[in-house]
Amino acid sequence: MGFSGTNRHWFIIGAEFPVGQCLASLANELALPYTSRRLGSREQIAVPIGMSATPLAIIAATGEDTEAAGHIADWIELLIEQDIPIVLLSSARVFDYNEVGSLESDEMTGDAGLISIENQTRKQLRHLIVRVNQPFSLLSGDFAVQLLAQARNQDCLKLDNLIRIAPTPADDIAQVIHALLQQISCDESLWGTYHYCSVESTTEYGFAEVLLAEARQYEDLAHVTLEELDDDECTPSETILDSKLIKHTFGIKPKPWRQALSRLMRRYYRADEKSDA
Repeated sequence: MGFSGTNRHWFIIGAEFPVGQCLASLANELALPYTSRRLGSREQIAVPIGMSATPLAIIAATGEDTEAAGHIADWIELLIEQDIPIVLLSSARVFDYNEVGSLESDEMTGDAGLISIENQTRKQLRHLIVRVNQPFSLLSGDFAVQLLAQARNQDCLKLDNLIRIAPTPADDIAQVIHALLQQISCDESLWGTYHYCSVESTTEYGFAEVLLAEARQYEDLAHVTLEELDDDECTPSETILDSKLIKHTFGIKPKPWRQALSRLMRRYYRADEKSDA
């Protein structure tokens, strides 16, 4: 019988991060067994009583800063020692900036820490590396929350309208990870590295335009204006990932980010109202 990622106990490592929170929410919704671990935790991973299968570990944070990268490397070492399958959330920053996008097979010449973590993960035969572009969730101070906070405190936001980005909802990423694990049981050759990002690229300026239009339905931000940064102030920092492989292999189609932003804003303001009550 092939491996199935949906009848295994999930250890969600980095559960305090947005994708981790969305994975825990999805597991609750689908009645899947899971345990949450903070990224800096050192609690041992053990098969819960009554579970005969080896658990599965999902590292739901990217190693884009030195502290996180160190924690992730320690977890991967532990997981390999225990021969536990690994799902690693990674980033387009493994590539140098490339305005036309990158494929999974392209040479990695970007962030050395991320590249090292990916290569360490590949020592575990059963691994999935899911590279994503600019996740947003309106949780935990991500870049969408930061833009909203700036809008509340500044009359004018100066933003990059040159460099393309692909904002990708954290809950979509959680759904994609679940879909990958469902299909792994059909063909174990499917383990490997995949890209996922939203179908429509934009700029930081373009994203902020949509975010403010949504936010103005719930609070008074009429005074806020947007201004484009001069081109020489825009720093290329990330490529747009090509998501064809995940579509052709698993039938997973990238979704537009605008509808997701509208959905997440409704959820964000409902939570805001409850906290004020």
